[in-house]
Amino acid sequence: MKNSTSDLNYLLHLDRDFVLDASVIYQKYLPLFTLLTIRPMIFYILLSKATLMSADLRLGYFINQVAVLLHELNFCFLYRMHVIAPYAALYCDGPICRIGLPHSLLMALLSLTVIWTIPTFLFILMRMHQRVIANTKSILRFSTSSQVIILVFLTFLLSLNVFGFGYFSENCDDCDELEKMPDLAWVIERGGTLFLYGPPGKGHHFQGETIILSITLATVGIFIAVITVNTARTMSAQSVLLASKTQQAQNRLIRVFFWQLAGVNVCYIIPLALMLLATVIDYTFIDSRIIAAVRFVLVPFFSLEGTQLSLIFLFKNPVHRKILNYVFRHTILRQKSIVTPFESVRHVTEFRSAFPTAQQSIPIIVKTVY
Repeated sequence: MKNSTSDLNYLLHLDRDFVLDASVIYQKYLPLFTLLTIRPMIFYILLSKATLMSADLRLGYFINQVAVLLHELNFCFLYRMHVIAPYAALYCDGPICRIGLPHSLLMALLSLTVIWTIPTFLFILMRMHQRVIANTKSILRFSTSSQVIILVFLTFLLSLNVFGFGYFSENCDDCDELEKMPDLAWVIERGGTLFLYGPPGKGHHFQGETIILSITLATVGIFIAVITVNTARTMSAQSVLLASKTQQAQNRLIRVFFWQLAGVNVCYIIPLALMLLATVIDYTFIDSRIIAAVRFVLVPFFSLEGTQLSLIFLFKNPVHRKILNYVFRHTILRQKSIVTPFESVRHVTEFRSAFPTAQQSIPIIVKTVY
């Protein structure tokens, strides 16, 4: 590549010479790895009769897993994005960005899977919350129709961003001049598609979508915060009233989801906000090493959203760990046992209490033969 030995502003020569290539390889193989390892385990648990999960939560998690799978395939494999911070620019190195599609269509298709992982997560949050407060007089107890209305409204609000990403995705008016700058010329030479919205802090047309996204995230964030705080307070108040085993089982379920909620902030909300920050704020006054370090990790963190959700689902829940342990021993180590992942009646009792609508027939291990 031309000028491969020259240094660029904001350490962008590191992206040109090393980081971008490494990021492309990482994004190329991440969906393949999760598709062959983590996803089958998730779907096995969700389709297993031993999950003790009610039908609505099972459906919510199943659709959520499909959504994050499509997001991984789309974002990592088809697009392979890279942030050109502190410029208000995103670079797409994937195959879909090399066939001449217009910017508006490319960004609309990208945002579709990015945005649509959220409604399924909100559905799970809503159902979890309603279960916790089912026996209380909380004003946040909603009828089924009210829950549907709330979720439809939030989904509609999120869907506006698909329109916004497509409509406001035009390059800035002076993009031809900016593309001649050494900091950006190497990206043009590489091929693919450069979404160039403007110089640092000036997103020009794309600032319209930044405003829509900010309003959306604020609204959804308030909803999540209210539901989360109310859930925590209700669980704390019920800890004295409920039997210990029932409370422990329910707390474990909610705790797993709260871990996932924290993961969404780290691997989705924060990276997405930082990716678009350069469209409204010029932060070139910050040390270039800090800008480069943040730039290097944004896409890897963002692409891990689905993976971290799945890993928490698998390994933070003791019942899911037992199911996986059983499958591993039964299929990999070839240990013979009566078909069930449970090793004690205690787990069945606890989870029946936590899931009143769960199936009534639960297989229990009677004997394991080594």
